Amino acid sequence: MDVLRAIYGRRAIRQFEADTPSGKVIESVIADAVQAPNSINRQAWSFIVVQGRERLAAYSREAKAAALGALPPAVTSELRGMLQAPDFNIFYDAPALVIVCATLDEPMVHQDCCLAAQTLMLAAHAKGLGTCWIGFAEGWLNLAQTKRELGIPPGHVAVAPIIIGYPREVPKPPGRRAAAIMWIGGPVAAETVAAG
Repeated sequence: MDVLRAIYGRRAIRQFEADTPSGKVIESVIADAVQAPNSINRQAWSFIVVQGRERLAAYSREAKAAALGALPPAVTSELRGMLQAPDFNIFYDAPALVIVCATLDEPMVHQDCCLAAQTLMLAAHAKGLGTCWIGFAEGWLNLAQTKRELGIPPGHVAVAPIIIGYPREVPKPPGRRAAAIMWIGGPVAAETVAAG
């Protein structure tokens, strides 16, 4: 798939088909993810794959409780209500979760993991899969008890929890505001872009 088609076609998927992607398919998407740019080519990331809808549903209850406990008071009542709803599954009944972890707790490595996560989501879309970054799960995944349960090494930091599966429904693209661009160096830069 053309990279621009992938960029413009990728959506956050929250409804999945019953079929579960094979381990081979998930491994191929992770192999694509490690092509992401990263600082001094340290590749200081790891990928934890959690499979099983039932397992993820059970983890959802724990993750929601942890997220609720960590919410600052200013968070909207809508988000708070979502997390409090007993029937809300934070992992959206996805068949699998890929956790992109930093193997060094450094800001640049965290950014590298974000680049790998974006690459993973684009690669998944190009291969007919759907993904969604589940930010609410991050705090729970970094609890010592959760790390022990999932086998995440103590020194690793969960940066990007991404559910993955075959999309049942692809939402329409949301509107995007025009980019806020500030040109430094005078009007020549803007005129060059306009002319090009």
